Amino acid sequence: MHRSQGTQYNSHQQKALKGEKESPVWVKIHTEHYPLMTAIIFSKNRLRAVLCAIFILLASLLSRGVSAAPLLLGESSAYDLTGHIELLKDPTLKMGFSEVLKAGERGRFRSLEGNLNNGYKREACWVRFTVERNASFPESSWLRLKPNYINELTLYIQRPGSDPGLASSYHVVLLGNHIPALQRPVLHPDFVVPLVLPTSEPLIIYARVFSKSSISFAGRVHTTEDLRDFTNQHIILQSLFLGITLTLLVINIIFYLLIRDTLFLYYSFYLLAGILFNFAAEGSLTLLFPSFVHIVSDYLVYGGIGANILVYSEFSRKLFFPVAGEWSLRYMRLLSLVGFLTIAAVPFGFYPFIAPIAFIGTLSLVVVQMVLSVRLGRSLPDIGIFIVLAFAVSTLGYFHMLLRLMGMIPLGFLWDTNTLQFTSLIHMILISVALSERIRRSEHVLAESARRELDAAKETEQRAVELANTMTVELRNSKNLLEIALASEQQALQLQHRFLSMFSHEYRTPLAVISGNLDIIDKLKTGSQCGYDEELTAMRHAVERLVEVMEVSLERSRFTEPGTQGESEFIEIAPFISEKIRHIQAMWPRHTFHYRDSAAFVSIVGTPQNLKTVLINLLDNARKYSLPDSPVEVESCIDGAEVVITIKNQGEGFTPEEGAAFFDKYSRGSNTNIGGAGVGLWLVRQIIEQHHGQVTLESAGSCICAVVRLPLVAENGEDQAIQTYQNISL
Repeated sequence: MHRSQGTQYNSHQQKALKGEKESPVWVKIHTEHYPLMTAIIFSKNRLRAVLCAIFILLASLLSRGVSAAPLLLGESSAYDLTGHIELLKDPTLKMGFSEVLKAGERGRFRSLEGNLNNGYKREACWVRFTVERNASFPESSWLRLKPNYINELTLYIQRPGSDPGLASSYHVVLLGNHIPALQRPVLHPDFVVPLVLPTSEPLIIYARVFSKSSISFAGRVHTTEDLRDFTNQHIILQSLFLGITLTLLVINIIFYLLIRDTLFLYYSFYLLAGILFNFAAEGSLTLLFPSFVHIVSDYLVYGGIGANILVYSEFSRKLFFPVAGEWSLRYMRLLSLVGFLTIAAVPFGFYPFIAPIAFIGTLSLVVVQMVLSVRLGRSLPDIGIFIVLAFAVSTLGYFHMLLRLMGMIPLGFLWDTNTLQFTSLIHMILISVALSERIRRSEHVLAESARRELDAAKETEQRAVELANTMTVELRNSKNLLEIALASEQQALQLQHRFLSMFSHEYRTPLAVISGNLDIIDKLKTGSQCGYDEELTAMRHAVERLVEVMEVSLERSRFTEPGTQGESEFIEIAPFISEKIRHIQAMWPRHTFHYRDSAAFVSIVGTPQNLKTVLINLLDNARKYSLPDSPVEVESCIDGAEVVITIKNQGEGFTPEEGAAFFDKYSRGSNTNIGGAGVGLWLVRQIIEQHHGQVTLESAGSCICAVVRLPLVAENGEDQAIQTYQNISL
């Protein structure tokens, strides 16, 4: 290592490199630049002067730093710049090359032990290194610089034999991935610059490095043959990586299409993101698309990092879902969001702020993944070893890359080989093996499940056969019992019809006697008996009603066969209702019945005898359940194509549910103490429905309304309406 006084080698240093003797350099340096020290040395108090001189000398050495030794090129075909680089930081981003030369003269450059790795900092870095060759190294050589995702890289290369302290002595080369690849000196995945090196003459090179991502810089000087061999090797390795990754991608897509397991789909996205990022980060796109690679390089490199974090988190969440806790799953989902923000940060310009957060989060994720892979390996012993090894290798790769990008470890360690690419390839292969084993395991589980299902199906079939045999025997027995029951029912119906016929016949005799005696009383009545006229009339109507019921209802089984129809005919509503009300008024003269008609000259088709039964039953119910001395009001009106008959009375109210239940057979009110069988309203509903109408029973306070709706027919369609009604009834 040589002491230096700035950015250039003076005549003393050049002579020292050539082996010439020289007087002590430090005396000239410090007497030239520090006149105060000269005065002190020649002072009277020599001891104090010596101590001050030592102190000032130490301060000067500490403030200036130590210059890096020049890179001496000899018999080897390639030399790294590691250990030969000096650094000057520019936080203002405004330093020009002339200012840098002056800063070098003032000793502001400091030597780096390895290569430049400044991490994510918003500052430019100026690096300086000196190259010198002997006769065994060719004069024409090549300087290769990495990484290839540096945004702005400007080289200032000294012209041989020129003054290194003048800015005009350097020619400028613009590099960086923001410069079109076709404008570079050499089209290469890395940044390559040709060098012409004179023998035994140092050549100084300055470089300004700035990037929106991690600021890194390293280089190597190659002979022409070595650069060619390296380039061929690089292309072969990248093609091998691409071929293996594409093969794994196709296999996982096929697996997803075959078994529809989304884990394979997530892994396919992870492989695709890795392919795109690797193409950009390793410079392969520079060779394939040199005309526009500078436009998309940032999006593919930095956005590719975010895409890798996004799909890697989602894939891990899907893979470790059975063994991960709630907070682990939430953290993976949070990191997926961070990956998405990293992608969005590239076009919006806040990538340097989000990238450290994303990388720290990813470091935490790989630790969580390692723990979860051990858990998963315990639960799945067949594939657990592959998963544990895969994430162990991936953890090493991510730790190395992320710590390097953040400037925590030097770039010189395996810088020329993408560590993450190598570990990711091993990780992808091991995960693919694990997923393939997962398919084999799933097929085994499916086969075992199918076998159990087949055994269960056979057992179910056997049970079904046994059950069918048992049910067949039961059905046969039930059939026999049903035939016996039907025979008994038919016999009971015959007995019932026989009884009704006999009852009807026998019932006519006393009714005839009562009717005859009423006629005799009517003829023999005297003037003193005129007070019994209403009672006799009511008795006569009651006897007539009984005869009618016996002849119509009992003889034709109205209660057991309500569907039996009589002869249909054309009925005028108003006269028909008026006649029935007079009839029922004569039967119960102590009750008042009012009829109001607004449906004159309208007609319906129906059976008069059945409709008479409807009116009498409804009026009888209204009479029986009315409050004392309250009238029963009857009204008929037209509502569209229907005639509406309303029967109102005052009585005890009921709920809508109770009103609907009154029409059920044998149903009666819970509070009634009036005798009855509960078939009157049931019979009314049956008859009204046979006439294609509706009947309802409503209550509003103490007002009870029975509403009957029957369809109207036109007068000129009487015969056709009667025929249609009879056909429908049949």
